[in-house]
Amino acid sequence: MTQATLSDPPSFARRALSGLDSIAAIVVILAMAGMVAIISTQVFLRYGLNSSLDWAEEVSRLLFVWSVFLAIPLGMKRGVHVGINLLTGLLPTPAQNTLFRLMSALAIVMMAVVAWEAAILTRDQWDEPMTTLDVSVGFFMLPLLIGAAHSILHLVLLVIEGPPPREAFSE
Repeated sequence: MTQATLSDPPSFARRALSGLDSIAAIVVILAMAGMVAIISTQVFLRYGLNSSLDWAEEVSRLLFVWSVFLAIPLGMKRGVHVGINLLTGLLPTPAQNTLFRLMSALAIVMMAVVAWEAAILTRDQWDEPMTTLDVSVGFFMLPLLIGAAHSILHLVLLVIEGPPPREAFSE
């Protein structure tokens, strides 16, 4: 039997995170599809029938917030967020990997603060209804909390494993 090392997270943790990624991806796709459908319907009603849905703007904005904040950890997983490597690219590979792990560890701290504050804001706003729907304004803060917590999981994995492999981008 082999012993797990620091650079070898348990496969169940990797599978669980992959399952969470799949759920997040589905929610992002559904939120974006809902946003497009609502906005398209609103445009048709407004310019075609001189009517409108009073809740369309608020719901489409809510879906936008959910799609953005749930997509952030999916980008972290693949290492596709904007980064500036003008100076770090000049470092030897071991130093680059060490710096990457250090920055990922600092990002964990930052995301923990974001998650904490989002939890406080979600709790504080939970009793406040949206203007057009009888739904909590806290639903605007909830994806920030979920996205930050999900990001922390990916950042922990990045600290353990190092930078994700560079993927070839097709044109």
